[in-house]
Amino acid sequence: MLSHPMTRASRVLLIAAVLGAASGGVVACGEENIEVSASQRNAAASFDEHCSGCHTLGVAGTQGSATNVRTREYKDGPNFDQRKETKNCVLYAIRNGGFSSGPMPQDIVTGKEAEELADFLAKYSGTKRPKSVALKRRAVDCPAA
Repeated sequence: MLSHPMTRASRVLLIAAVLGAASGGVVACGEENIEVSASQRNAAASFDEHCSGCHTLGVAGTQGSATNVRTREYKDGPNFDQRKETKNCVLYAIRNGGFSSGPMPQDIVTGKEAEELADFLAKYSGTKRPKSVALKRRAVDCPAA
């Protein structure tokens, strides 16, 4: 208990300060920055713009995949932090709308942008997968890209 009661103005100021600090902390928790070299920043921005709603890739600052299979939605695509992809597989998926006739549109990016995005994913995908999974998974060839 306080030795003397706070005035109404002091209470309002204290509450406003606490709410302001709390809201600032909540907003700061949701930010992620793109963690790639300057030469691949365009591809990371393209991934963020076109793929972030359905795919997770930490280096691009995206969290679109479900982490729990039980809470997964139809639109949730592969988590590229855990799944390694080759350039040809990425180009095939871009051109054909993925592999499993999901909600990914065909040709979501084209031309040079598609090539840069495929190079980017081939380089950074699978970088956070557990070592035991990496050893057990066999390389699967994609259909002709």
